[in-house]
Amino acid sequence: MTQNIDDPHHVNSFWHLESGTWDTRQPQRLLPIATRSDIDIIDVLETIFLLDIKHLACAENTLIFDRQRGLIKTKLTTRQIMMTYAVQLGFSGTQLIKRLASQLGLSMHKLPVIHGAAILMPLGTAKRGTTSWYNRHYLAHIEDQGFMTALIYDGPITVRVDASKRVVTRQLAKAGQLQLAVQEHHRRRSVPNQSSPTVLDADQAMMQSYTDQVLKHYGILALPGEISWLTRQFFGKL
Repeated sequence: MTQNIDDPHHVNSFWHLESGTWDTRQPQRLLPIATRSDIDIIDVLETIFLLDIKHLACAENTLIFDRQRGLIKTKLTTRQIMMTYAVQLGFSGTQLIKRLASQLGLSMHKLPVIHGAAILMPLGTAKRGTTSWYNRHYLAHIEDQGFMTALIYDGPITVRVDASKRVVTRQLAKAGQLQLAVQEHHRRRSVPNQSSPTVLDADQAMMQSYTDQVLKHYGILALPGEISWLTRQFFGKL
């Protein structure tokens, strides 16, 4: 597969050879032309869509739409892929998004995962299992197609999703608000004298909660007092 990462608008030639609209309601037609891979780490600046196909009777569980690598099929579920990505983000991942959404008075339903210019948004409720995810990055515009919506990315690559334009528009607006809030959060943290004690305390509590979750996930035993001491030591060195 050819790549040219120096040109941000360049896409893999696969997307030109297989021109047209990619209908996510018909994954059976996409499976034969996808390349098999067991990658568990996605490039969030190039991955524009994660299609959940766990319900199909096949070895694969996810189709990855990647601007540079083409169409990839993997046995990993969208949940596994996104959890790996979230762990990479660590302290700046889902915990930060939840806190900022609460501060902004936004719905906690179907929150995005944000990393710089990339904003991955779930089409369904991820807590209930696997779901499909689409990226706001490189999204040029959207078109109403009845109960469906066409996501048109630079390239161009058109992905047809099972959601109304009203729902997608509302989700994009919320994601934009959260992206600005994340940027402001990191800007504040980069200037120590602008960090108020309340912000520091909130960050400390969030980090302690996140550390506790990670330790439990990997089955590592640690006393609450030890976690609290390590957190205070970390913030004391900022």
